[in-house]
Amino acid sequence: MAQARTLGLGRRSLGSRRQAGADSAAVRQRLARLIEVFGNNHLAEILGVSSSQPSRWKRGIERIGAENARKVIDLDYVAARLLQVWEPEVAEIWLRSHNAHLGARPVDVLVLRGAAPVIDAIDAEAAGAYA
Repeated sequence: MAQARTLGLGRRSLGSRRQAGADSAAVRQRLARLIEVFGNNHLAEILGVSSSQPSRWKRGIERIGAENARKVIDLDYVAARLLQVWEPEVAEIWLRSHNAHLGARPVDVLVLRGAAPVIDAIDAEAAGAYA
């Protein structure tokens, strides 16, 4: 146990170590990129948080929780794929508009089911397929 305390692990649970990892520099870097693409207020709306939350996370005033970190990572991946196909303004409209392939708005599917179905829809649209 002395070895564990020396490493700073102590008796923290695995869950608290996962939480600490959720606020990593990589997540904050992705967050900064998303703020640049969508703007702080639109990003907050997409993530379903208060309009000041993304900037507080970016500045390190508040920690990004595990669930919001997952949303940031998924949205960053989706945004990168979208920006290969469309300009930022069109990408944001696509995220917020009903999509026949998904049967819902891509942003809602992203939050509820993750990035995979949204990426499939982007790929289908880029290939010229329509549901």
